[in-house]
Amino acid sequence: MSVLQRLLLWVLAAAAAASLAVAQESEEREGGIIGTGIAGTVTSLGSIYVNGQHIRLDSGMPVEDALPAMTAADLRPGHTVAVTARLEGGSWRALHIRQVLPLAGPVEAVENGRLTILGSTVEAGALAEDVQPGDWLAVSGLWQGNRVLASRLDAIPAGSLARISGTYLGADNRERHLVGGSVLGGLQPQHLQPGGILRVFGSPIPGGIAASRIETGLFGTATGLVQVEGYYSAPQPDGLYTVLGSGLVAYTSNPAMISTAERVVHCGSGGQLGQLPAQQPELEALVRKLGCKEGQ
Repeated sequence: MSVLQRLLLWVLAAAAAASLAVAQESEEREGGIIGTGIAGTVTSLGSIYVNGQHIRLDSGMPVEDALPAMTAADLRPGHTVAVTARLEGGSWRALHIRQVLPLAGPVEAVENGRLTILGSTVEAGALAEDVQPGDWLAVSGLWQGNRVLASRLDAIPAGSLARISGTYLGADNRERHLVGGSVLGGLQPQHLQPGGILRVFGSPIPGGIAASRIETGLFGTATGLVQVEGYYSAPQPDGLYTVLGSGLVAYTSNPAMISTAERVVHCGSGGQLGQLPAQQPELEALVRKLGCKEGQ
């Protein structure tokens, strides 16, 4: 091969690499590198409202991790979601949607509107009226302590992949790994800091789940500023606490001031509760739109 031919091949390879880099950069921007995360309960439609935020969406957009499979058009009030969105002309437009299911699996027990699924308690109230032990359910809702306050129950096929999504706070005094009241068997979390989010997939076992796959993080794409709905965890001995299910942590020197009984909506970034991003395009407009405040 002549020097000229080698040079031509090098130029073509460099051009292809540059084109790929530009495409990847564009794709990352669209996928949420500068996106804003909004996680909570769908309260009404048209398109959807989450935490009081109106989010426009493409009805055909697939919903990641949905059970059963769905598009954005199938979302209903009560579903819990993590949406990456972009502010356009003063309105949110969804770039990505993930369904957040605290629990999905077989019902182990039913008593006065209270269910047990994968070892965790689900407070379902009237939603559990026709539920029977052995039914398989996908539970939408929010973690409060070791229980889920259900906002919606959807029937799923028996034998589906069981799931748990929630905050990991470390091993208990029996060296068991848990999310909520569910024991994690099988694969174990590695190198995850307390307060992080685990999404666990596997098979039901007594009191928990035998994990065959473990993933981390709440949103399906990278985000800057995020807004989350949930309940505070009880502070850990070192003062660490989180909005359960959010992946955002903070520390307190006065644990008595942290109420675990009240639902909260707070902002954060970089895994820190109440922290605003150092840099994000249109940050002032995003903060104003979400009603975020430093430290909240």
